[in-house]
Amino acid sequence: MDKNFEIIEDGTITSVPQFFAQAIHSGVRRSRKDDLSIIYTPLDTVSTAVFTTNKFCAAPVIVCKEQLANSRNIKAIIINTGIANACTGEQGIKNARDIISAASKYLKLNYENITVASTGLIGKQLPVEKITHGIKEMAGSLDREGGHRAAKSILTIDKNPKEIAIRIKTVENKDIIIGAIGKGSIMVAPNMATTLCFIATNAAIKPEILDELLSTNVEYSFNSITIDGCQSTNDMVFIQNNGESGIEINSTESKYYHLFRNGLIHVLEEMAKKVVLDGEGASKFIEIEILNARNRDEAKKIGLKIANSILFKASVFGETINWGRIASAIGSVDVEFDINKVDLYMNDFLIFHDGMEISENMEPALPTMQNKDIKVKIDMNCGTVSSKIWTTDLTHDFVKASSHYRS
Repeated sequence: MDKNFEIIEDGTITSVPQFFAQAIHSGVRRSRKDDLSIIYTPLDTVSTAVFTTNKFCAAPVIVCKEQLANSRNIKAIIINTGIANACTGEQGIKNARDIISAASKYLKLNYENITVASTGLIGKQLPVEKITHGIKEMAGSLDREGGHRAAKSILTIDKNPKEIAIRIKTVENKDIIIGAIGKGSIMVAPNMATTLCFIATNAAIKPEILDELLSTNVEYSFNSITIDGCQSTNDMVFIQNNGESGIEINSTESKYYHLFRNGLIHVLEEMAKKVVLDGEGASKFIEIEILNARNRDEAKKIGLKIANSILFKASVFGETINWGRIASAIGSVDVEFDINKVDLYMNDFLIFHDGMEISENMEPALPTMQNKDIKVKIDMNCGTVSSKIWTTDLTHDFVKASSHYRS
């Protein structure tokens, strides 16, 4: 994929022209950290999103779907941290709607132009009055530089904010900018992770084109990461375009379609990788590449089976090459292949070939297991299709952090 774009230094969601943000400590969580934020554009948008498929999906997911069904012109997103507003019944849905109503008043927008997102503890009701007061406080101070503060405010147990922005040069007077912020570090598995990701762009994109671009490429970014195999209740990846550049993308034949597509793929993949890199307690970043499978679904299924193997992840933490755990994981997948044609590489050393270990490669490969980045390649040699999965090792710190975090 050609990368005909540049990374904007210190880029964030408000690197996109006519996008503003702000954050505040409203009192949703006990600490004095910011826990409420707004992403806002005064311009009309075309917006779309993908959501968790968890049947216990949170009230903000339900309400966000409602809002998009009524209008694609979402100008403001209200995001709270600390309480997930999940498993909160009809009261939780009412609270989400009440927050939109309050935002409508203070941001001077129509109800249908606003949506909500939440992250945090499951089962608690939102303090609507505190959130309403916070929205009122922020409404008059939305900032062109507010993306960084918003990126920090949406974190839960994440160690680091997750932000990116890219610039696509055009021959017109305006460049296309794509910017994003996100969070997630635990309960990370398709579909999707414990992820909130908000993306903005100033391109003018036809709704069905934006839908296809997001849904297709989330599948091979956020839906191709796993840390613990646990699916969350609140996840969403939300994208708004405000058309500020005047550059229109109305079909796959549009002048800048492929450049925009490549840029969006990069943003999605980098944001997904940032979630994995921030995995609670993780000491290794693991890329699992499945090569020459019969189709992409089978390749992804094999990759996820390896990535979710507790035994494999523990062996990477122990910096050992226990390739038998990888072979066992592959063999348990309901996919037809010839075991004697499977090649297994650890950090580019061929470890398994013709159905047996390549013993002479084990000793030189072993020191590479001390690397921060670990690469596993599996060549199935039964087709032409490839897929990548990203995950982490399983550490003592992960177990400790997970055991102390309330649902």
